[in-house]
Amino acid sequence: DALESARYMVDPNGVKTDVVIPLETWKKLLQAWERLIERLEDQEDRAILQEWLTRRASGEKNTVTLDALEKELIADGLLPD
Repeated sequence: DALESARYMVDPNGVKTDVVIPLETWKKLLQAWERLIERLEDQEDRAILQEWLTRRASGEKNTVTLDALEKELIADGLLPD
């Protein structure tokens, strides 16, 4: 659907330089992109959790201080400065 409604801009040599699509198509593409990003982040979170559970089950423990955790969360933008 998106490709059918796309219009291409070309330079004087006939080389495609830009694409124009209807606004509604653009909004749908953005929504699909956001859903894809969410799915990938969820998969990454599950993989991290699974890795942690596997290490924990084998007796490996990795601890950090509260100060180090707070600094990491701030650096990741998950806590305000």
